[in-house]
Amino acid sequence: MPQTPDKPRSQPLPLLAVLCLMTLCCPECQSDRLTQAKKLLEGGDFLSARKIYSRIAESRPDDYAVRYGLGMTWCAEAIYKTEIGIAGPQDWYPAIYEMTVATHLDTGKEVRGTLAILHYNLGACFKKAGNREEAVRRIRHAVSCDSTLLKAYNLLGALYQEQGDLDNADLSYRHALLLKPDYSPAHFNRGSLAWARGDYAAAEKCFQDAVTCEPQNANFSGWLEKARKAAAAGAGGR
Repeated sequence: MPQTPDKPRSQPLPLLAVLCLMTLCCPECQSDRLTQAKKLLEGGDFLSARKIYSRIAESRPDDYAVRYGLGMTWCAEAIYKTEIGIAGPQDWYPAIYEMTVATHLDTGKEVRGTLAILHYNLGACFKKAGNREEAVRRIRHAVSCDSTLLKAYNLLGALYQEQGDLDNADLSYRHALLLKPDYSPAHFNRGSLAWARGDYAAAEKCFQDAVTCEPQNANFSGWLEKARKAAAAGAGGR
C-alpha cells in the first residue's frame, strides 16, 4: 500500500524570535526598554533611542510616553542638524507630528509646551529661509500651544516689523512685556520700532528700559546713546 505522507510539522521559532516576542508582550520588559531608550536619548544617542521607541510603538501605538519619546528623538536630531548648519524646515516635521499625537493622548502642560517650542523652532527656520509668511503662521501656532512663550511673541513682533506691520509688531512686544516686564529683548525691539517711526524720544525711553534690564549689553547701550543724540537734536516726539 502506498504510504501516507507525514503531516507537515510546525517548525519551532528560533530562540531569538521567541525572546523578541516575549519582550514585546511583557509589560515589565517594555518598561525596561523605555528606561533604556530614555537614557540613550539623554546621552545623545537619539538614533538608538528611536529604534527602541519605534519597536515598542508597534504594539503600543497609543502610549503617551512612547510617542513623546519618539518626538524627542526627532527634536534632538533637528537640534543637532541646526548646530552643524544643515537643518531645514523638513527636519522639524517628524518631531511636530509625534508631539501632536502625544497631545491627543495627554493634554498636559508639558507636552503642549514642548510642541510650542517645536513650532517656534520651525518658525525660526522659515524666517532664516526668508519665508516670513510661513514663519508667522508657525509662531502664531506656537503661542496658541503655550501663551507664556516669551521668545515667540518677541520673534512674532520682529516678523511683523520686517513686513512693515508696525502696529501688530508693537502689540506682540507689549504682550511679551505683560508676561515679563523686565524682558530686555522686547524693550529693545520696541525701541527699534520707535526709531523706525522717527520717534527718537520714545526710542530713547525703550532703549533705556532695555539697558536697565541688561546693563552689560553693549548693543543696547550703543543704541541708547544714538537715540539720546537724535532726541537732543530736536527730532524726537514726532
